[in-house]
Amino acid sequence: MSIFSFNTLKAQDYKKDSLQFKIITQIKYKSSQVESISLKKVFCDYCTEKQTEQLGLQALKLAALEQENPKNIKNNGIKLLSIYIRLSKKDFKAIND
Repeated sequence: MSIFSFNTLKAQDYKKDSLQFKIITQIKYKSSQVESISLKKVFCDYCTEKQTEQLGLQALKLAALEQENPKNIKNNGIKLLSIYIRLSKKDFKAIND
C-alpha cells in the first residue's frame, strides 16, 4: 500500500502562482548566417518600463540560443520567434526593485 494518496499529490497550480509573457523576436539570416537578432514586441499591458525591458533582454538571450536550431535557419530571410517566459509573481514584482 502506498503512503501517498491521490488527494495529497495534487500538482501545484502554476496559473495561480505565476505569470506568462509572450515576446516576439526576429532573426535575420543572410546566406544561412545570422545577420541580426532584434526584439519586435513584448506583450504586457501592466508591465512597467523596466519590466518590459528586462523581459525583452531575456527574450533576446533565448532567441540567440535558438539561432542555430536547424528548424529556425533560413537561407535568406527573417525568422519570427514567439518566446514565452513564465515567472512567479514574486520574481516578476522583484524586477522593479
